[in-house]
Amino acid sequence: MTTKVIVVEVVRAPGRPEAVGAKRKTAAEKVLDFIIRSFRQAGFLAVSLFLRWPVWGILRAIRIFDYIFLVYPGSPRDLDGYCPRKVARSPLFSCKPTVGGIISTGKLGVRGLYLVVPNTAKEFFENNAVCREVKKRLEWIKNLVGERAKAIAIAGQVPSAFVKNGNVLERPFVRGNKGTVFCVMETLHEAMKKHGLEIGKAPIAIVGVGYVGGVLFDALKAEGQFIMGVDIERRQSGVALQEDGERLIHIADVVIALTPKGEDFLPYVKYLKRDAIIIDDTHPKVKKQEQPEGMTFYKVAVGLDGMKFFPKLPGYEADWIPGCAVEAIIAAKTGEFNGSSQEEFNKKARELGFFAHLVR
Repeated sequence: MTTKVIVVEVVRAPGRPEAVGAKRKTAAEKVLDFIIRSFRQAGFLAVSLFLRWPVWGILRAIRIFDYIFLVYPGSPRDLDGYCPRKVARSPLFSCKPTVGGIISTGKLGVRGLYLVVPNTAKEFFENNAVCREVKKRLEWIKNLVGERAKAIAIAGQVPSAFVKNGNVLERPFVRGNKGTVFCVMETLHEAMKKHGLEIGKAPIAIVGVGYVGGVLFDALKAEGQFIMGVDIERRQSGVALQEDGERLIHIADVVIALTPKGEDFLPYVKYLKRDAIIIDDTHPKVKKQEQPEGMTFYKVAVGLDGMKFFPKLPGYEADWIPGCAVEAIIAAKTGEFNGSSQEEFNKKARELGFFAHLVR
């Protein structure tokens, strides 16, 4: 029987203030969010329908970007953050990356261009034509932006959908799993330190041992962690755990949630220890009001001094950097693609200054 453990790591640079959980938004903040969302939707529609070619022409002329990062909606709410969902499936928008914003240079001096595509992860997994078309357009945009753009990263689960459908991700594409594993491991380490848990003594369970979870399992095992892995099966109504999965997560002090969405993991929270620590790398994450009393949830989020998203991604703070983007940033800075071990990658990321926000 395969034993899988859920582990989520958070890394934070020494002396950095800890981020406490998200506070309830005021009426003014809600109004501001509505205004930002409305402007983002208007901008997406304007660029997609009327300004696409002028924007491409400007990008070709200025050539100031060092890497490209593609994001997609993790939920209908996320989709609303970019584009009205009623028009997202139109041929005018589907499979066509549109400029979403920029990522500031930060201390490393590399600037990112982030793009948005309205297709969901499910579409990428179930339709290889979507993968091929988006990949082709990303390569075209990379050539348009110029030789300075050295790397392309794709957010979340979509790299695993590419691989599942037989699409090879080689330079200039980064595979994204090493960056994600680094973010989880750093968060995990900081959480264990905060709660006084020792390596090798605290049982850790990883829920979702696939494209990212498998690499994470091996990396945690190599550093001496007491690790268990729990496979998941995707179903129409969510995900199901492997046989004995509920028992395994019940004995874990720390559970790393790698299910696609927080709502996929939520039905299994009742099997956890009452004081369990959950490293949440789902998107959207488990909502604050749905987290049982006594359990401690940490959102996986890393940062780099001076680096921010303008505008910020839906569901993120401006200075939260997704793991896949971390990998593209490092590739753009160092020229190293996909070949290093996870241990080497983690060491390089720490040397460059990436740290975990310990976010509640």
